[in-house]
Amino acid sequence: MSNKVLKPKKASLYQFTQNYSNNIGNCIEFFKSMKWPGGFSCDRCGCHKYYLVKRVGKTKTSYVLECSSCHKQHSLLSGTIFQSCKLDLYKLLLGVFLFLNENKGISAINLCSILDVNHKTALLLENECRILCH
Repeated sequence: MSNKVLKPKKASLYQFTQNYSNNIGNCIEFFKSMKWPGGFSCDRCGCHKYYLVKRVGKTKTSYVLECSSCHKQHSLLSGTIFQSCKLDLYKLLLGVFLFLNENKGISAINLCSILDVNHKTALLLENECRILCH
C-alpha cells in the first residue's frame, strides 16, 4: 500500500460567492472569527457582548464592534495587515481568496480587472497576501 498524501480540495469560486457576495454579515463573521477565534472579548473590560456599528465615510464603509459594557470600539481590521486597506470587506475577501487559490498567486493586472480597482490597490493587496503566506 502506498502512503500518498492527498492535496486538500480547493474551494470553488461558486461556493465562495454564494457564501459572501450578497451577505455582508458572513464577511463580518469571517473577519471576526479570524481576529477573535475564541469569540469577541473587550480588551478594556473583558465583556463578551457587543453591538455592531456601521461607519459610513466618504471613501469607505467600515464596521466596528462596540463593547456593550464600556462602549470601547474595536475595528474588525485594526491590528491586522489589512488595517489600512480601503477595500470593502467582500472585495478584500475575494482578492485574498483568488490569490491563495492559485498555485503561484494571481497577477495584479488580473486582480485589477476582477475586483474593479486600480493597479496600485491590487499591488498592495497582492503584497499583503504574500505576507499572509509567509
